[in-house]
Amino acid sequence: MSVDLGHWLTEQRNLVLPRWISTSLPPLVASSAPQPQDGQAVVGHGGDPYGDGVVISGGNETTRATGATEATETVEIFAHLYEGLVQAAYGDLGLLDEHLGSLLPIRQGSKLHDLLAMTGHLRRVAWDILQNDSANPARTFALMRELERLLEYTGESITRSWEQKAEAEIRERISQAEFIAESMAAAIEQADRTALQLSSLNDASHRLASSLEDPQQVVEQVGETLLELMRPAHIAIWLPDAPLCQQATGVDGRQCDLYAACSWGEERKPVTNMRLDGSNPHDIVIRAYSHTTFMFQPRPTGAIQGDWYQPGCGVIALPLLVKEQAIGVVVMQDPVPEERFSRSQQNLALAVVNQGAIALENARLYARIRNFNAELEQLVEERTGELQAEKERLATIHEISKEISSTLDLDMLLQTSLETLARITNVEYGSIMLVEAETGNLVNRSVLGQKSVNTFTRFPVGMGVAGWVAHHRQPALIPDVSRDERWVPLPTDEVTPGKKHKGSMLAVPLVAHNEILGVLILSHSKPGYFHEGHLRLLTASAGAIAIGINNANMYTTIFEEMERNSVLLQRQSMETSKMEAILQSLSDGVLVCDTYGEILSANPAAGRILQRDITELLFTGTTLQSILDSLLVQHQGKLSLDDLLAMPLGSSGEPRVLESTVKVGVRVISLSLGPVLKEDGELIGALLLMHDVSREVESDRLKTEFIGTMSHELRTPMTAIKGFTQLLAMGGLGPVNDTQREFLQTIQNNSERMISIINDVLDITKIETGSIDLELRPIHLAESLSGVVSDLQNAIKTRSHTLTIDIPTGLPLVWADASRLHQILYNLLSNAVKYTPAGGQITVQAHEAVYDRLPESVRSKIVKKKRYVQMDIRDTGVGIADHEFDLVFERFYRTENPLKIEAGGTGLGLSLVKSLVELLGGVIWIESVLNQGSTFRFILPCPSDG
Repeated sequence: MSVDLGHWLTEQRNLVLPRWISTSLPPLVASSAPQPQDGQAVVGHGGDPYGDGVVISGGNETTRATGATEATETVEIFAHLYEGLVQAAYGDLGLLDEHLGSLLPIRQGSKLHDLLAMTGHLRRVAWDILQNDSANPARTFALMRELERLLEYTGESITRSWEQKAEAEIRERISQAEFIAESMAAAIEQADRTALQLSSLNDASHRLASSLEDPQQVVEQVGETLLELMRPAHIAIWLPDAPLCQQATGVDGRQCDLYAACSWGEERKPVTNMRLDGSNPHDIVIRAYSHTTFMFQPRPTGAIQGDWYQPGCGVIALPLLVKEQAIGVVVMQDPVPEERFSRSQQNLALAVVNQGAIALENARLYARIRNFNAELEQLVEERTGELQAEKERLATIHEISKEISSTLDLDMLLQTSLETLARITNVEYGSIMLVEAETGNLVNRSVLGQKSVNTFTRFPVGMGVAGWVAHHRQPALIPDVSRDERWVPLPTDEVTPGKKHKGSMLAVPLVAHNEILGVLILSHSKPGYFHEGHLRLLTASAGAIAIGINNANMYTTIFEEMERNSVLLQRQSMETSKMEAILQSLSDGVLVCDTYGEILSANPAAGRILQRDITELLFTGTTLQSILDSLLVQHQGKLSLDDLLAMPLGSSGEPRVLESTVKVGVRVISLSLGPVLKEDGELIGALLLMHDVSREVESDRLKTEFIGTMSHELRTPMTAIKGFTQLLAMGGLGPVNDTQREFLQTIQNNSERMISIINDVLDITKIETGSIDLELRPIHLAESLSGVVSDLQNAIKTRSHTLTIDIPTGLPLVWADASRLHQILYNLLSNAVKYTPAGGQITVQAHEAVYDRLPESVRSKIVKKKRYVQMDIRDTGVGIADHEFDLVFERFYRTENPLKIEAGGTGLGLSLVKSLVELLGGVIWIESVLNQGSTFRFILPCPSDG
């Protein structure tokens, strides 16, 4: 034995012993097994036969209690056996023989094959653990071999013990027979006959006990013994037709069919090999087998007879029983059954049959053991060969992987891998074809025996063996290429162009990260040269080669990308220099800050406008918000950097731009604050653009002053014209006829229109110059709206419009100038009347504004915590196009629509409305659909609570 095996068994005791017990215990015992004490095996939970134990549910409390007792005894037996195996491994077989000798009496209900199966379970458990330990294959193989020797000795010892027990039982039965013979000494003839029968039975028992080679021989010996002792007219021995069917019910759930293994005596029909239908419940043979019961019919009726029956005979059927399970039936027939099958003769027959059943079962077990040993030897041999092949395969893969990891040169990698595989497989030809990125074709990049490939052979994916392998991503093992339709000759074949050569080929795909990179091909001139071992070797190696190819390609790609990035970096540096030069030469001031508000860049113009040194702006921790606050002294917070950085995009997804105008000394500066975004939309900071608009402001001031002066000059004569026209119309200078009155009315209307235009121009001028006077007070919108509706009542009736007014009770007051609010409402409602075709619908609604429901462009212009009232004036008129929403608020702009000429006007009304709404602290906006109508919405602040 092996000391190393003893050490291993000792070390693995807590792993091997529980698994051995869990795979060997009967389910009922295993389900109730208690936890053992120190030194015993552990039967735990988990349901895994190779885990820590087993769990079998079911059974009542009595069954589980009995099973617990049996489990405890069985655990102790296994623990003692395991200790004996450990000592035997160290060379001391005594303890193992002692435990095996005591095993059979303790486990009386076990069959020999159950006991031998215990060694098989131990073998499987130990082998599983050894095979998982791949650190030292040589030690693993040696341990397996020594373990096999130890288990083979254990099986032989169990068999010897079993035979000794059987012989003891036989001897006991012989003693019983002798006792019966002695008790019948009074009948000398009967005693002699019984002694002769017992002697024959004893001889038969010895013959049966020694017949373990062939079950058929045992059957024949049983029949011949009965024929010699009983001398019936006919004997037949019936066995189950299915080898696995040894009970009353077969493996497929129906009664087992029986066949006559052998027969003796005169027969009206050949009985040997005759079959009996197991589903026939009346046949006496089937009944004896299915019920495992002795049957004796001196005068059998027709219902219980079969083709096996010999006419005029009585029948006795004795089942061959092993542990109350029938394994066959012995049927004897004789014309004088009462004499031939007397009570003593029946007992003699039963004894022979019982001995025969035991011998037949032993023969079957012995045959099974021999087959198992032969299979085991075959498995060991096959496994040894597999391990050797696996070792060679792993060594090859290791060699290739080492070569691959040592270089990133693709050509060297391919050539080295190809030469290594060719040397191991002893092939003559080989190549590696890779997928060409530009065309998708397969191109030979390495050919066995050539250090460089001068001419490239191309195959489209799907063409030829290599193309098929690449397309299907499956290996191809071709015994003879001349018989394979996928193989095509190379275009450069100089032997016989277009003709297939004989030989074998093996091709495997090169796949990395689910991408086909190419095909590895080996070929040999001998047909059938390659086998499955070669295929496994190439398949395993192909993975390592594909990874190497992928790494080489990645290295090439990264290197090329690095070169491109270097060129781009140089270009970027040049562009940066250009941009810096442009920035420095701008006349507008530019300040750029990061997301924390710290200034990152500033140009000289910014320093001149702010009258500060650029170094001070950049290196003293100055923030952009502090510069904005210093510029907007009277309007701090109007340009909020934090607000812009928190929300750089508007509701439409466009970057927000905050604008304002400030006076720095004698100059007027326009400020534009916007976000700085990367191409992917990531915010990296903000930019402040400062543009000097002093000239534009001065020009606009002079223009406004001129318009104001001219308006005053125009208003004076128009007042006189209006007054004298009214005087003439009233007849102050004499009577006037209808024609004259109509002309005077026209003069008066146009005078009033001219005065209105002049007033609008004056109002716009006053707003721009900041000279307009406002009388702000709390006003209810209904108060102003009633006057406007009264002024436009005639125009609404003339155009047959329907006017709907919805002003809820409890509406808050607004803080406004009454006359300017009247002016706003009049212009908006007048436009709705003029630009809605006759018979239209005009709706005026008012409600308290909800901040979260206002458009983003409106929320950015008001104070969130302040209350506002919103008014909506909706019409069903001509509508306004989207691109004109901002244009209609510019002075003198008029939209192109069918009612433009009819409505008249100068384009100043909406411009004045917007200026007045903003002057009152509100915001106005438009929602419109062309040819469906428009909605003008504006909000005005409510009076402050304080």
